[in-house]
Amino acid sequence: YSVDEVLPIVLVRNPYGWMKSMCRNPYTASWEGQSNSKTCPKLKKENKQWNEVHVKFGPGQTNHKSLGHLFNDWYGDYFYCNSTMDDGNSERNTTAPFPRLMIRFEDIIFFPKEVTEAVCKCAGGNIGHRADDKDVANGTFHYVVRSAKAGFGHGPQSHRNGLIDSWIRYGSVNPQSEYSSDDLALAHQVFDPLIMDAFAYN
Repeated sequence: YSVDEVLPIVLVRNPYGWMKSMCRNPYTASWEGQSNSKTCPKLKKENKQWNEVHVKFGPGQTNHKSLGHLFNDWYGDYFYCNSTMDDGNSERNTTAPFPRLMIRFEDIIFFPKEVTEAVCKCAGGNIGHRADDKDVANGTFHYVVRSAKAGFGHGPQSHRNGLIDSWIRYGSVNPQSEYSSDDLALAHQVFDPLIMDAFAYN
């Protein structure tokens, strides 16, 4: 496919909640102290150096200064349309040479029907009904109540949230409350302010 034939749709998650989620299930990422639930994500080591994160993607690997930097790098590639991994990168262009949608994870959790309808409309389609979907009446929206994640790569089933669990978890807890004031100050230094402002995560 060429860039003109693809519409990337990227779910962006509150970085404070995302980091704690990565501590529970790091996928292919690895860093020092990732399994210590009390100190994870541990952005800096005791020697005050960044706690590097290494992520395997297929046969390759990417390296990031910390888990917070991984957040900036991953979403920055879509947000800025160029790599943010080089701190000397002064060109911060948020106008992509290709279409893309960036959607807050929290919006798809709390407003799944409205977000899905908007995405379908943006992509030139509309919400349809699969003939094999017997769980919902034709012409109505099918809310996926169980965990939308499946497969071994998403960790144990007990660590996955369904729709109701997600409403409870993400609707009643400020993800920043899981961090010490020192950790919050350090994370504030790391997270890209333009990305944080654009998605109202400040």
